[in-house]
Amino acid sequence: MEDLKLAKSQLLKNDLNFVLVRDSQILAQSKGRGISPIHETYKKDKGLFKAASVADRVIGKAAAMFLIAGGITNLYTDLISDIAVELLQDAGIQVEFKKRVPVILNQAGDDLCPMEKIASKAKSVEELIRGIDEFFRSK
Repeated sequence: MEDLKLAKSQLLKNDLNFVLVRDSQILAQSKGRGISPIHETYKKDKGLFKAASVADRVIGKAAAMFLIAGGITNLYTDLISDIAVELLQDAGIQVEFKKRVPVILNQAGDDLCPMEKIASKAKSVEELIRGIDEFFRSK
């Protein structure tokens, strides 16, 4: 739980969007927006997530899939979707959040987040990564 406290304090104190901590060491942190920090860190070295604690601003199904596959133990987030809470808790991950919502919306707030659309069709993290990579390439 100390790792989660450190991750959360770093997130809030330094205006970050993602912090990954294990054994009192900050393994990754980012001001990057959306799924990018989790996606990039996972692709670079998914082993960093094993038995770690994460603090992130927004967690939907896509982010939850990465965190579960990576093997985190604890999560703090400002905003989380119902499906993400269910998936994380079913995986035995302790979840602390400020606000829970039915779904994560896009930045305009008028449709489902594109990452959530991709995650809803992905049957594995590998499919999720391919879908997200395709999405970013098309931008």
